[in-house]
Amino acid sequence: MAPPENDGRGKKKLEEESSNGVVGSNVADSDSDSDHDYGMYVDGRSMSRKLREEYNRQVDESEGFDINLGLPLEVSVVAPINPQWGFENIPRYTELSHMAIDDFNSQNNKRYEFVKNLTVNTSLAAGFWCRITFQARDADAAASDAVKTFQTLAWWGIDGDKEIIFCRLKKQSSGEGGERPPDSNVDVKATQ
Repeated sequence: MAPPENDGRGKKKLEEESSNGVVGSNVADSDSDSDHDYGMYVDGRSMSRKLREEYNRQVDESEGFDINLGLPLEVSVVAPINPQWGFENIPRYTELSHMAIDDFNSQNNKRYEFVKNLTVNTSLAAGFWCRITFQARDADAAASDAVKTFQTLAWWGIDGDKEIIFCRLKKQSSGEGGERPPDSNVDVKATQ
């Protein structure tokens, strides 16, 4: 990753950005106290403690599916689970979503059809773990409630192997209330 361009303000700009919670001045100021806090950067600079805490909260509450951080689309984030902002509907990810909804349909005797990916968050490990939130339309439902939101955990290995670990209706976050659906423990599923 190329370092950000120098706009001539140098340290002053970095201090201003640090005070608004976007980035820290260097890796040494990271104040790490969590296992989640290693190697996290925003646009090439160490992620501030405030932003790391928000990232960790979002990852923990959503099992890595909903990470937004309120950053502009063009900002790059390097962290254990990386949002693929602007790349959600490239063929690699839409293929996984098609596979996931086909798997869901066969297991549940349904006829959902893929519409579009909403978010894609990936982590690397000899391939990509892909946490994809997508919409699919129920061919058997009334138009008003035909589109549902799904989540899938999928694997795309460096050897080209693809596997759907699970596909489920999107679970409600802890802020939305409700119980976790069956098969919702991503960490356990990913290691099986």
